[in-house]
This record gives sequence, structure tokens and C-alpha cells, in this order.
Amino acid sequence: MAINDQGASGPMIGCGDSIVATTTGLVIYTDRVEAAISSLLDNKNTHYGQSGLVNSLADSDLSYVSSSVASGTVTIELSGQLRSGGICDNPRIIAQLEYTAMTAAAVAKAKILINGKEIAFQLSGN
Repeated sequence: MAINDQGASGPMIGCGDSIVATTTGLVIYTDRVEAAISSLLDNKNTHYGQSGLVNSLADSDLSYVSSSVASGTVTIELSGQLRSGGICDNPRIIAQLEYTAMTAAAVAKAKILINGKEIAFQLSGN
């Protein structure tokens, strides 16, 4: 996430932030959605090198369970503990997961479930 850059570095989300694609090292996989989401969740660094980008998922303890694609939507099922730093982190977290999933699955929509519940419900504190 490029914090407070008003969409200059990528699609604008949340509190004037941009979602920005990054690369990882070589990953051998049979399911590119699992590889992309697992790589995102395994990264516990708050900052992405010296780039100024922020990983809003760094404090969460989430694991990939499964994914499926139907009618142009990828559904990702995760388990574990989601932790947000507050109201501005909520859209950052959603965007990081959704954009990673949509890019990996080559679809236009994503649905994220955590412990069987939609991510927006999880972030609402219910």
C-alpha cells in the first residue's frame, strides 16, 4: 500500500491510499491463487523494503484454506486471526487480499472469507 498518495501509484482505495503490485522471488506452484495469497500472508514485514509501501496484513495471523472461481469471481477462504490497525487499515487489508486474488485468478471480482465469514463482517468487529 502506498499510504496517502491519492491514487498516484495505483488504484485508489480507503483513506487516499493506492494499492501497488509488488513481486516476490521465484515460486513453484500448481495453484497460482494459493501461491499468491500464501505469499502475501506469509510476509510479516510491515514495510516493503525501502519503497515506502506498507503491508497492512503484517499483524494478522491468517492461513490460506482454499479458493474457487465461478462466474468471474474468485472466492478465497482463509482461517486464523485478522488484525486491523483501524478504520484506514480496513480498506487496505481488503484491497491487498482482493487485488492479489483477482490478479492471480485473472478475474474482475473477489470474495474473501475468514473463518467462514465475509471479511467486511470480520472487520466490523462482530
